[in-house]
Amino acid sequence: MASTFEQDGIDTKAGGPTLLVAYDGSPMSEAQLHLASRSANDIGGVVRVLYVVCRSRHIPLDVPFSREEEAETEALFDRAERIVTRYGVSCVMEVDRARSVGESIVADAEESGARVIFMGLRDSNRLGTSLLISGTLRHVLQNAPCPVQIGYLPAGLPEQFALDDRVDDR
Repeated sequence: MASTFEQDGIDTKAGGPTLLVAYDGSPMSEAQLHLASRSANDIGGVVRVLYVVCRSRHIPLDVPFSREEEAETEALFDRAERIVTRYGVSCVMEVDRARSVGESIVADAEESGARVIFMGLRDSNRLGTSLLISGTLRHVLQNAPCPVQIGYLPAGLPEQFALDDRVDDR
């Protein structure tokens, strides 16, 4: 079950290719949001920000958000809006309740006709060990209807390397 929030002051009905950003507020997803916004600016595209709330199989998907979930979603979208606004591009923000984040991303890409999916990946392993790809990323890579842009931050590098375009949190 999805809810859509359109960015204030920017025409979200504008045409152009849709650039889907899987957004969770992490440094790598923010870096990908910057990249998608710059790309949308260059090609006259629309940024589609998708935040997925993963629900266990014991909770019906249509159960309303808790106050904490609402507050977290609002804070994430406020932050995303501040980032996208810097680039002056059209933006649609969507929250989805799902059992699987990967399935939700692929379904949204199909439904929205996304030209590309932007995702972040933070390697949390120790230096010198092999990279483990999450089940979410694996599912998206195997099932995406379009190219997938992965922003990768190796273990051992500080998060500020992902956030060279910081936005004031004032």
